[in-house]
Amino acid sequence: MPRLPTLADVNAARQRLRGIALHTPLEPSVELAEATGATGVRLKREEVQPTGAFKTRGAHNKVAVIAEGRPEAALVTASSGNHGIATATAAIRHGMRLTVLVGRSVSPAKLERLRALETNRITVELTGNDTDDAEAEARRRDDAGHAIYIPPYNDPEVIAGQSTVAVEILEDWPEVDTIIVPIGGGGLIAGIGLWAKAVKPNLRLIGVQPAASPPMYAYFETGSTEPMPIAPTIADGVAGNIERSSITWKLNRQVVDEVVVIEEDEIADSMRWAIEVPHILLEGSAVLGIAALRTGRVEVAGRNVAVVTTGRNVSPELVRGLFG
Repeated sequence: MPRLPTLADVNAARQRLRGIALHTPLEPSVELAEATGATGVRLKREEVQPTGAFKTRGAHNKVAVIAEGRPEAALVTASSGNHGIATATAAIRHGMRLTVLVGRSVSPAKLERLRALETNRITVELTGNDTDDAEAEARRRDDAGHAIYIPPYNDPEVIAGQSTVAVEILEDWPEVDTIIVPIGGGGLIAGIGLWAKAVKPNLRLIGVQPAASPPMYAYFETGSTEPMPIAPTIADGVAGNIERSSITWKLNRQVVDEVVVIEEDEIADSMRWAIEVPHILLEGSAVLGIAALRTGRVEVAGRNVAVVTTGRNVSPELVRGLFG
């Protein structure tokens, strides 16, 4: 099991990410505040990152650490799309070789973006049916010494990179007292919690998963880290099981106050709302926090709430289907 990340790791990540990851807007949503009775709601707009998702933070931080010590190393990663895009961008920046493994269930829009990044040093391979299969194969190649694995969540440098989201939220809005975050492997919310709870221990941190893929929710309910059946979900960016050895189980238990789940029709409805009201294109996983507010899953009356919108890499076909 990897070591746990520290606040020193977060500060180091901040330095490495200067000029790479954008300091993204924290944009007020009057509509969500009025609908929920919150004092204020602001959207942390991570979808405006150059790669289209927050993943640029953790991936660039991890690749930079490896490049400092082993610039000649070959890399491998596994991804449902956004982490692969970010890792490929980081590998290109450092001139490193990378193989991106994706399951055949990958979003067509994300696969297209990955293919566009292929070069003689960046390769994309379809491996197995889903992210679980891709992660297992990436671990096998790392164990065999063929390449260094860049995990999407189970890594201290990756989590430290994601922590910089919380650094920006608390710098820009010291009055924030609640942060709502989508959960896939749990790296983003673990990183946010690592920093936010150190700065503001009474802050509420709430995670959101799709009901079709709720391993962290199940862990909070039952304590089990056993793999579970994963159904198809429009929130493909957070779909899949979590490695049983992942440090995110422990970190989430330490810093997360509550995990809730959202149904597929509620995710689709919030994607439509994001397009029609604030006029923001967001993928399914990115609207989970918005959906948690709009459905009343989370009680936020009288609170200052930051909602992390995580990515925008969604296919035109899916968007058209929302309004079909």
